[in-house]
Amino acid sequence: MRYQNVKKVLALCLALCLTLGAAPTVFAAQPADIETITPYALYIKSKNCQLTISGKTAAIDAYVVGQSGSATKCKVVASLQRKTTSGSWSTVQSWTDQQDGRRASVSETATVTSGTTYRVTATVTVWAGSESETMTIYSDSVTA
Repeated sequence: MRYQNVKKVLALCLALCLTLGAAPTVFAAQPADIETITPYALYIKSKNCQLTISGKTAAIDAYVVGQSGSATKCKVVASLQRKTTSGSWSTVQSWTDQQDGRRASVSETATVTSGTTYRVTATVTVWAGSESETMTIYSDSVTA
């Protein structure tokens, strides 16, 4: 009888080993490397707008460059904006540059008020013949 009990125990162990060994192993999904998603532009090769403040003077720089071989005209409309007490943005001053070819840029200065937060928004457009592409970009916010 003892021999049969040992057989049963071995059979049970073998059955458990086979069952557990066949069970799928589950792992938590590892996040993929997070990359910045950059929208594809057809006619705009590069663009940027930047705000720097020194004392009571703000320096506004914005540009757009069109794709080589397709861009025929470029335009930048840069606006200096201040943050209102309600948290919205109000335009203080705007500048425009439009050029035939592949590049347009705005480089200006303006007087700002200490303690007020500002940003620059730039709407850039590149034409390829009668077709065009427009994007709006923003600088970082800076407190004077």
